[in-house]
Amino acid sequence: QSPEQRSMPYDKARCLPKHRRQRLAMSQRRSKPEDKMTIASSEVVKGDLELDGASNDEKEMAPLSIDERYRKEREEMRIKHWKDSPFAAGLVNVSWQEEKSCSFGGMLQPEIDPDSAGCMCCSAMCCSRIGAGRVGNMAILHQSQEWVEEIEEDEETGEQRTQRFTRPKLNWMMGPYWPMLLLVTYPLILGVSFWTLVSAIPKRTLPVQFIWLVCTLGLIYALAMTAFRDPGILHKYHRPPPKGGNGWRWNDSAQSYRPKGAYYDPDCAVIVEGFDHTCPWTGTAIGKKNMLAFQFFVGLIFVCLIMDMLLLTGAWP
Repeated sequence: QSPEQRSMPYDKARCLPKHRRQRLAMSQRRSKPEDKMTIASSEVVKGDLELDGASNDEKEMAPLSIDERYRKEREEMRIKHWKDSPFAAGLVNVSWQEEKSCSFGGMLQPEIDPDSAGCMCCSAMCCSRIGAGRVGNMAILHQSQEWVEEIEEDEETGEQRTQRFTRPKLNWMMGPYWPMLLLVTYPLILGVSFWTLVSAIPKRTLPVQFIWLVCTLGLIYALAMTAFRDPGILHKYHRPPPKGGNGWRWNDSAQSYRPKGAYYDPDCAVIVEGFDHTCPWTGTAIGKKNMLAFQFFVGLIFVCLIMDMLLLTGAWP
């Protein structure tokens, strides 16, 4: 070798045969475009990730508009009212006035339980005018305060102590289907009873008149005690009571523990003790506190129906 060739850096490819050097050169030419594409694609992906990160940071740092801020405050207020409510109720609007604003004022309706009662437009329009309160999807017509005593267990020492405090008591209220009650059930009962009173009762004897009057008034009273009384709405329990709390279960919809036999009613959006069903004819749920009145209502409605048919057709002498 010449002195110039000795000074050049050593290269293994020059020592290979000619056909081997040609194959190596072809393989290098094929791999170069792929390497360039791989590098380019990785740079593009990296740039996209940087842009996405920058856009997310911009979204977080961007100031909220007045409408968005107001909607966020309303949502926080709804959640706070839901968790601080003294009753085991679902997540609904705070008041009927707010429900009216969502239904008729063009405001966005919040995400409410999809299984709850459908359109609350009638309740929002009428209950907001009379100033009725709200628990779940039920309208509170009158409430008072009551003194109660509960046994609480100290978390640190485990000792049980009796605590006396006041809590709201629901005296008069209506269920979510009150339009059905006032526009269908009561007009049917009062209409048939008035027709019987005018056309058939004057011709009957005094004992028959007395029996008919007692049954009809009892039917109207039983319906009122079923429809306008508390069906047994459970007060909220953040933990089960220490005495007899083994059968209590947690309910996510109402954020409360519930005893055995109490269930969440999606139509009324409350937990009802001894819940049986929701009756659209009475407009409300049937539970522990209005079950007896509902049974009298069902029994008397059949008695009055048969009696009115016999009196109007002349089959009753």
